[in-house]
Amino acid sequence: MMDQLPTVTRQVFNLYAVDGWKHKEIASELGMSEGTSKWHVSHARQVLQALLAKATRHHEILQSA
Repeated sequence: MMDQLPTVTRQVFNLYAVDGWKHKEIASELGMSEGTSKWHVSHARQVLQALLAKATRHHEILQSA
Protein backbone atom coordinates (compact mmCIF):
# COMPACT_ATOMS: atom_id res chain seq x y z
CA MET A 1 0.00 0.00 0.00
CA MET A 2 2.80 2.39 0.77
CA ASP A 3 3.94 2.16 -2.85
CA GLN A 4 0.66 3.78 -3.88
CA LEU A 5 1.57 7.02 -2.11
CA PRO A 6 3.28 9.81 -4.07
CA THR A 7 7.06 9.63 -3.59
CA VAL A 8 7.49 12.73 -1.42
CA THR A 9 4.41 11.89 0.67
CA ARG A 10 5.75 8.38 1.27
CA GLN A 11 9.18 9.74 2.17
CA VAL A 12 7.79 12.28 4.65
CA PHE A 13 5.42 9.72 6.17
CA ASN A 14 8.23 7.20 6.65
CA LEU A 15 10.53 9.77 8.24
CA TYR A 16 7.77 10.88 10.61
CA ALA A 17 5.87 7.68 11.44
CA VAL A 18 8.59 5.04 11.10
CA ASP A 19 11.84 6.85 11.84
CA GLY A 20 10.42 9.23 14.45
CA TRP A 21 11.65 12.48 12.94
CA LYS A 22 10.05 15.77 13.95
CA HIS A 23 8.37 17.93 11.30
CA LYS A 24 11.07 20.57 11.81
CA GLU A 25 13.77 18.00 10.99
CA ILE A 26 11.90 16.71 7.94
CA ALA A 27 11.29 20.24 6.68
CA SER A 28 14.95 21.13 7.03
CA GLU A 29 16.19 17.92 5.40
CA LEU A 30 13.78 18.02 2.48
CA GLY A 31 13.67 21.78 1.93
CA MET A 32 10.01 22.35 2.75
CA SER A 33 8.03 24.11 5.44
CA GLU A 34 6.86 22.36 8.58
CA GLY A 35 3.30 22.91 7.38
CA THR A 36 4.04 21.07 4.15
CA SER A 37 5.57 18.21 6.10
CA LYS A 38 2.43 18.01 8.24
CA TRP A 39 0.26 18.08 5.11
CA HIS A 40 2.15 15.13 3.61
CA VAL A 41 1.68 13.08 6.79
CA SER A 42 -2.02 13.94 6.90
CA HIS A 43 -2.46 13.13 3.21
CA ALA A 44 -0.64 9.80 3.63
CA ARG A 45 -2.94 8.86 6.53
CA GLN A 46 -6.04 9.71 4.51
CA VAL A 47 -4.89 7.72 1.49
CA LEU A 48 -3.80 4.73 3.57
CA GLN A 49 -7.08 4.71 5.52
CA ALA A 50 -9.04 4.72 2.26
CA LEU A 51 -6.91 1.91 0.83
CA LEU A 52 -7.32 -0.15 4.00
CA ALA A 53 -11.08 0.38 3.96
CA LYS A 54 -11.24 -0.70 0.33
CA ALA A 55 -9.11 -3.78 1.00
CA THR A 56 -11.29 -4.67 4.00
CA ARG A 57 -14.50 -4.37 1.96
CA HIS A 58 -12.96 -6.50 -0.78
CA HIS A 59 -11.91 -9.14 1.75
CA GLU A 60 -15.40 -9.17 3.32
CA ILE A 61 -17.01 -9.64 -0.10
CA LEU A 62 -14.70 -12.56 -0.85
CA GLN A 63 -15.42 -14.12 2.55
CA SER A 64 -19.20 -13.95 2.01
CA ALA A 65 -19.08 -15.43 -1.48
